[in-house]
Amino acid sequence: MTDVVLDFGCGPGFYTIPFAKNTKEVVAADIQTKMLRKVSEYAEKNRVKVKVVQSDGQKILMPDGSFDLIFLSGVYHELVRKREVLTELKRVLKPIGRIVIREKTDTGHFPTGRPTINLAELSEDLMAAGFAELAPTTDPSDDNATLIAATPR
Repeated sequence: MTDVVLDFGCGPGFYTIPFAKNTKEVVAADIQTKMLRKVSEYAEKNRVKVKVVQSDGQKILMPDGSFDLIFLSGVYHELVRKREVLTELKRVLKPIGRIVIREKTDTGHFPTGRPTINLAELSEDLMAAGFAELAPTTDPSDDNATLIAATPR
């Protein structure tokens, strides 16, 4: 257990708590105070330690190279300044770290719900922010979602 993880756009902590149970340290970041309260309560209920940080992603109050893994699930499509946020995330990522973005890329049978993203645009944004994209893969738990991993170049 050596990974230090940033769950960016953590919401109520759906992924935060499993990370906390399986890694050295987890920081949960969200723009909404309400979500940070929920993730703190969820962490306490599950008896795990989680640090919470309020941020819109354009400035994350953490030192350079703080994280081995940065995880975003269903958040990227919400970002207003995508490239600026990716650049800031790259700053707090260790040089040998990776970022994983989980987004809906196919509407499947139900065309409503969370918007889909364009993988080509995401790839361009990652490259502009200084990442080298790895091969996208289908999320094994949801074949309408894709996991996009990238490392700093």
